[in-house]
Amino acid sequence: MKCIEARRMVTPFIKKELSEKEEEEFLKHVEHCADCMDELDIYFTVYKALDTLDEGSHNEYDFRKMLNNEIKAAKRGILRKKAARAAGCLLIAAVEVLLLFCVYTGYVAQRDQMRQGALQRAIYGPVFENEQRK
Repeated sequence: MKCIEARRMVTPFIKKELSEKEEEEFLKHVEHCADCMDELDIYFTVYKALDTLDEGSHNEYDFRKMLNNEIKAAKRGILRKKAARAAGCLLIAAVEVLLLFCVYTGYVAQRDQMRQGALQRAIYGPVFENEQRK
């Protein structure tokens, strides 16, 4: 990602308007680009300061710490979503394997039942035919 793209994403990141992919790319960029991180820090401080003024609270805030917490929370959210997708894929794969196992065991059971019936007819067929003739 280029700095110009990252700088366009600063406000949407603060307002939590980025998609997961955009957010991930943005965070990777600002993590390695001091200029973009500084710009994010400035915008974040301005937005949060305005929010606190609108709320009417006049406490002292550590905006840099708040920004770091926001970044950590965003990264955790991305990891959770990826883990949930991976777990979903694993669950689907497990269900598919179970389904294949059920189909295979059903096929084997039916095949064995047909073989057993054929064997019984081969062994007992003449006996049953003689009894039916009487």
